[in-house]
Order: sequence, then structure tokens, then C-alpha cells
Amino acid sequence: MGRKAKPIHLHLLEGNKNRLTKKEIEKRVEAEKKIQPKKDNVKPPAWLDAIAKKEFKRIAKELAELDLVTNVDVNALAAYCDAYSDYVKCTKIIQEEGFMVEYTNKAAETNKVPHPLLTKKKQLHEQMKALATEFGLTPSSRAKIAIPKQEEKKPTEFESEFGDV
Repeated sequence: MGRKAKPIHLHLLEGNKNRLTKKEIEKRVEAEKKIQPKKDNVKPPAWLDAIAKKEFKRIAKELAELDLVTNVDVNALAAYCDAYSDYVKCTKIIQEEGFMVEYTNKAAETNKVPHPLLTKKKQLHEQMKALATEFGLTPSSRAKIAIPKQEEKKPTEFESEFGDV
């Protein structure tokens, strides 16, 4: 399976490793402008609960300032916010009931077991982490975007004759 395609501005930030020419870069910029979705309807969907809507508005505002969210991103961002809301709810229930809960098995024996919501909380965390990476909401995902462009230096006579050995 091939790598995910990157927007041209991100490709250039990472140093133009594919050695695209200026003409190829210009074509990519024009093509990306043509397919750029609108940004006029970035609103939380009605199916989100209050916690998720609040988180959606907070993140959408930040991403809009960076020009990183469009109308087609709404559902992915809503999925992140929905997972966030469920994560908060699980956390509150675990805080109220404790990490260990009593469980009565078929033999009528009562044991202390880890709270069942701990597993759900871990699943929600993984879901949030995956979606957060897509939107650049983690420090490492932002660092990948912010790699400084390396200055191109002229090759030495040896390098121009024999390449980068």
C-alpha cells in the first residue's frame, strides 16, 4: 500500500524530497486550489451532545485560524468530539465509582475487578489520538508540519560529477 498523498505546501515544508520542478509545483498548487473545499459551513452537527459541541466549536475556531478546516472535515472533527465527549463521561463515572468494582460471578462469589469502563476509555483514547493526529492536534503531528525548509545549496564540483555519494 502506498503512502498518503501530502498537500504541496506540506511537501515543500519537508524539503521537496521528490525533487519536484518549479513547473510541477505550480501545477500542484493550481490543482489543489481547484479542489479546495469551501469553509463557509463549519458548524457542529445536530447529533453531537453539549460536551461534544463545545469541544467542536473550540477546535474548529483554532483550526479555522490556521486555515486547516473545511466543510468536508466536519464529520471527522465531529467524530473526534463525540469520542472526546464519551471519554469525559467515562472518566466521570470511573471517578465516582472507583477503579475497582464488585462483580458477582455465576458461583455467587463477589470479587473486585477493574471497572469495565476502563477498557472503553482506552478505546476512546486510541480513537481520539488517531483523529487528533489527522488534524494536527498533537505536538508531534504539528512538529511534522512545521519542519523548516532546508536551503538548497549548490553541489560541489565532485557532487555534480559523481552525485551525492
